[in-house]
Amino acid sequence: MIYRRPRGENTIGLMKVFKRAGALVALVCGVWSPAVGFAEFVPAGARDQEGIAVTVRIESRRFIPHVVNLRIGQQVRFILKNEDVELHAFVPANLLFRTNVQVSGDGAPQFGKDGFRRVLIPSGGQVELVFTSKEAGSFPFFCDLPGHMMNGTIVVDG
Repeated sequence: MIYRRPRGENTIGLMKVFKRAGALVALVCGVWSPAVGFAEFVPAGARDQEGIAVTVRIESRRFIPHVVNLRIGQQVRFILKNEDVELHAFVPANLLFRTNVQVSGDGAPQFGKDGFRRVLIPSGGQVELVFTSKEAGSFPFFCDLPGHMMNGTIVVDG
């Protein structure tokens, strides 16, 4: 059986609905998700010459760890490794708003008028984001691809 889209059904509109639903779920769930459990707090990362390095793995539709602690004003080398069998996205809500972000690796970054928006990471791919956190707070991040209920939180302390 072949699915034929009814006249007037807007595919782009449906994608926006899925995207907003994913963002809402990430914001509502905060640091707890039924798929992952309670937050595992991890240190900010290993110190290197330029600041700290933090690695987040993507595995079985989960960010591991899903809570990352940073310090305000600290330069961060944020490494995302997609060890899953499918494409994923990393969308940091408001963390990198109007912040200089250097992106390297084999992902596909997307930028908007206010700077970095998200990066798509292929299966087996790795992306490195280098930035300095400007503002203290709790910032959710998530994968906004349809059906991917993946989320986490970056906590920036003053």
